[in-house]
Amino acid sequence: MTDEPGRPLGDLRQGETVRATVTSHQPWGFTARLDAYEPVGASLDMIRRGAEPGVARLARVLPPVGATVDLVVGEVRDWHHEPWIWVDLTAPGTAEG
Repeated sequence: MTDEPGRPLGDLRQGETVRATVTSHQPWGFTARLDAYEPVGASLDMIRRGAEPGVARLARVLPPVGATVDLVVGEVRDWHHEPWIWVDLTAPGTAEG
């Protein structure tokens, strides 16, 4: 484990691909920690985003807690009070075969 600080959350941009570690499974999807950034809560809502090809692929084989996956920043939004923000994730839209 490194003691280097993560990138600031202000660097997060919609559409950016990020490495994330799955931290929990939920009935609606999963939560994750963004590996290269300051600590922040992030989630992928499989119910709401389930029609997206990359999300449908992830839903078939849900990554286990602790797995590192590539995800895409869908939205970054202030959440009530700083420093809380919400990072809505999706999956890369790869073609399914």
